[in-house]
Amino acid sequence: MTTKTPARPHAKPKARLEARIDTELDDLILQAADRLHVTKTAFITDSIREAALKVIARTEVTMMSAHLYDDMIASIDVADTSPELESLAALPRRITK
Repeated sequence: MTTKTPARPHAKPKARLEARIDTELDDLILQAADRLHVTKTAFITDSIREAALKVIARTEVTMMSAHLYDDMIASIDVADTSPELESLAALPRRITK
């Protein structure tokens, strides 16, 4: 009688990635993976993950100098003039229940 290994309920499904690369790049990847004592797959997936996270972080964070940031924050305290808003705010208000 054989027993089946129970499926891991929380295992994430795997996706497959294929890419055509030249032999020089393949050799470079293998050398780097060997020097880190990891598999080619581990090296590639770690490198891609790191690059992807950097791209996402750069698009979600606005980088600016401290001086520019200070100027931006200071400008928040200075109200812009808006005659249109002033006239709308001056209209009588109708409050209903």
